[in-house]
Amino acid sequence: MLDHAASKIASGSKLGIDTTKNIPGEGFKGPWPPLIKMDEAVLKKMNLLF
Repeated sequence: MLDHAASKIASGSKLGIDTTKNIPGEGFKGPWPPLIKMDEAVLKKMNLLF
């Protein structure tokens, strides 16, 4: 069963996101990606709604 709360048996989905910070001993040597920034036009629209 993927989702015991779904209206149909054996339907639904799951998503897992690992947000733990890697430490040097784990072998991660690449650069971290840049932080995501909201587009200024989207930010203005959001401020109007909320």
